[in-house]
Amino acid sequence: MTTTTTTPAPQDNKEFLANLPDVLEKARTDGGIPGMSVAILHKGELVFAQGFGKRNRSDPFTKETVTHIASVSKAFTATAIGELVAEGKVDWNKTPVSEYLPEFQLKDPVLTNSRTPKELIKQLRHVDIPSSKMTPFMNYNNILYAVAGEAAANVAGVSYPELIKNRIFEPLGLRSAGLSHLEMARQPNYAMPYDADSFDDARNGIFEEGFIDPIPMSDAPAGDIFMNAMDLAKWGRVILKGGELDGKQVLNKKSIQETLKAQSIVNDEERRPGFSPTLGYGLGWMLDSYKGGSNPGYQSNLAFFPDDDLVVAHLTNIDVTELPFSLLHYIADGMLGLPTTIEWLSDETAVQETRESYEEVAKDLEGGDDFPERMENQPPSHTLADYAGVYTHPVYDTITIRLEEEDASLHLKMRTLDSKVEHYHFELFTALLREFGVKSLVPLTFVTANNGRVEGLRTVLDDDVVLEFKKEEKEEAQ
Repeated sequence: MTTTTTTPAPQDNKEFLANLPDVLEKARTDGGIPGMSVAILHKGELVFAQGFGKRNRSDPFTKETVTHIASVSKAFTATAIGELVAEGKVDWNKTPVSEYLPEFQLKDPVLTNSRTPKELIKQLRHVDIPSSKMTPFMNYNNILYAVAGEAAANVAGVSYPELIKNRIFEPLGLRSAGLSHLEMARQPNYAMPYDADSFDDARNGIFEEGFIDPIPMSDAPAGDIFMNAMDLAKWGRVILKGGELDGKQVLNKKSIQETLKAQSIVNDEERRPGFSPTLGYGLGWMLDSYKGGSNPGYQSNLAFFPDDDLVVAHLTNIDVTELPFSLLHYIADGMLGLPTTIEWLSDETAVQETRESYEEVAKDLEGGDDFPERMENQPPSHTLADYAGVYTHPVYDTITIRLEEEDASLHLKMRTLDSKVEHYHFELFTALLREFGVKSLVPLTFVTANNGRVEGLRTVLDDDVVLEFKKEEKEEAQ
């Protein structure tokens, strides 16, 4: 949600909207996006809806094309919970989550009170939280949104997909909406996900096509919803209007207002001119003042300007792009007659920022800032065969390290990821993990027990959290 300092809007936006298709198509090709759609609602009227590029290798991306909306799903989860709050079945702040969902327990019992989703939630008791203190700053966490969604579904006596469909999709008439890749792939017009190795590849149309995951996300309440841009914009206007649709109150107004209150502060030190000095985070919504989502292979953006009754929805089938943020502000400037202070779609903004995003990915493939300076001629303490084995973690399953006899090298296997393991120095090794949506050089530090045997390994998979894996003991033949 973004508010604006209102400047009298042009009486006629026809010229801006007439030029918009050419502007957006150029922005798409300049930004290296295979396909996208944009929908604009102004004062309740759908004034623009169009697709650009391709949704797969051959078919056009149209205004009806559905894609995953990624973390925009979080606001749906929060709104569904709000409906239960309005009915007196749950409350926002008083009751511990564990009373709604007994499976929820964290390693720190203080925080507890504040391979199916429930199995994943049960495993949280093994996770070390970086800080046991709640702070005013946003701690973005997909798993805890899964907890919230499953807790609400448990109270309602239905599954999470049924909760969202019954409480939001059907009352609002979001006919293109659903959950999971598999359900999305049953639709006649859906977008495949894409990725590129570099910005130059993306600009030249050289993309890797992803896949449709047959398994629903275990943290679905955080990002497993799909729909088209028109339904996404329609959803945005219902929230903008406080839960009202076509003059009828379909969602509880008080609960909607609660989701739009800042619950924490986003640590954003480099704010652009024209924006408020601080950025807030509500319940699934970023809260900002202007001039007053991604999943692998997809990115979505939804913004509404309450003072001007303007909603902008943007879907893409690639996640490394900065265009969605720039695009919505370009449209706001044009639709609301705001003075141009930033050339949002120029080479210096959206294009350059996208290039820098690709460069950051490339940097991560080289280790980024996570690795110490390499010390030469410092061999490992064990033979390579000693490191081979199965390493387990109660939440992150298993890592298998195997020794390939043909080239005397170690290889890592984790779920569908497979990578050669390279020695760095001492007991530190690296594994280059590459799969669609996953590109990272991962550190592996092996741990030696007092008896001199390798007993485990430490690694950092995401969010800078150090994970400890324990090596399984081999069963000796009798």
